[in-house]
Amino acid sequence: MPQMGYDMQEGTLVRWLKSEGDTVALGELIAEVETDKAVVEIEATAAGTVLKLLVDEGTSVPVGEAIAVIGEQGEDIGVVQADIEEKLDHKDEVVVDDVSLNINQDIKDEEIASVPTGEIKASPIARKIAAEQNIDLALVIGTGPGGRITKNDVIKAESKVVDNSQPVQAASADIVQPETKTDSPQIVDQKFVPLNKMRSQIARVTVASKTNAPHFYVSVEVEMTELMNVRSQINETLQDQGVKVSVNDFVVRAAIETLKKFPKFNASFINEGIQFNDGINIGIAIATEDGLIVPAVTDCKNKSIVELAQSTKDLIARSQSGKLKPDEYTGATFSISNLGMFDVDNFVAIILPPQAAMMAVGSVKPRPVVKNGEIAIEQTMNVTLSSDHRVVDGAEGAKFVGELKKVLESPLLLIL
Repeated sequence: MPQMGYDMQEGTLVRWLKSEGDTVALGELIAEVETDKAVVEIEATAAGTVLKLLVDEGTSVPVGEAIAVIGEQGEDIGVVQADIEEKLDHKDEVVVDDVSLNINQDIKDEEIASVPTGEIKASPIARKIAAEQNIDLALVIGTGPGGRITKNDVIKAESKVVDNSQPVQAASADIVQPETKTDSPQIVDQKFVPLNKMRSQIARVTVASKTNAPHFYVSVEVEMTELMNVRSQINETLQDQGVKVSVNDFVVRAAIETLKKFPKFNASFINEGIQFNDGINIGIAIATEDGLIVPAVTDCKNKSIVELAQSTKDLIARSQSGKLKPDEYTGATFSISNLGMFDVDNFVAIILPPQAAMMAVGSVKPRPVVKNGEIAIEQTMNVTLSSDHRVVDGAEGAKFVGELKKVLESPLLLIL
């Protein structure tokens, strides 16, 4: 199971695209995997014959765990399979007995008696969630292979328990609060809706980003009148080819040129150091029904404005249909969030770890500006750069947005 996301801990095998006995080439699509935010097609990491599919469809699998065996046709995989099963046993089994449990002396006798003996099979993420929520795994029914407890099993068990003892109603039911004496109006009806997988992932990533990365923000107003005129001319010329260049395509192209001059903003903060990325992969924030995803237009350092328009259109279409590739899902080195289509003037974005920066783009609107000492009406757009202060400083951020403004206000540079 590949790791698609810096904090991904497990994925669900949605569908096998190959069967046992099929021949596969290196890089050929072999399965569809559901992460916390999308369904992603994964590629074969070796060429040969699919000798064994180790995981059934619908099964949640921890990152790094084997899901299939590819080798030479007719090859004996008995030793390999036995080795895999042995590793799974050692990793997943939690033996609960008097020796392995260091029981605190003040635990009551009846609590000790309630701890069952034997073996409890659970995935690492399931054990982690259970420990955080103080859930006894012995009381959770596992639905994984061989009765193994999965993350979803623990989450379901958690939703049935309040304060480790009191049962609660279903998530969609109304919960009536007990009466209390107060001068303020009472709220008697409340509805609790648990987070789905995508919203849980968004919650974890954004909290981690705002907790660990010291954000600072730099804003600039860009005159877009000339760019809008150039865009209209390009789209009129390319109309017969079915290509339409958006304002965001110009923003992406300008960001690429700016990143070439300021590579720190295309870096990542990893292991208490700065990792510079050779390639430029621009993440595009895309709103879906379930939440936000930020897939990347990869290898775009030398792409033309037309190529970027085609790549972005294709990326958005495949994001909606669940056909993203792993490198598109996790490979962004710098991201852009554009809310201009929602008539938003300006906003600030949360950096997507482990990236060093993210850019927020507002709508293009006619606004009064001062030119040559006179007031004129120009098309303008607000851009706000969010940066990680561990990687870059405020002065560098100011230079970055200054260069971006210069490039956007000279749009012919973007189409040469």
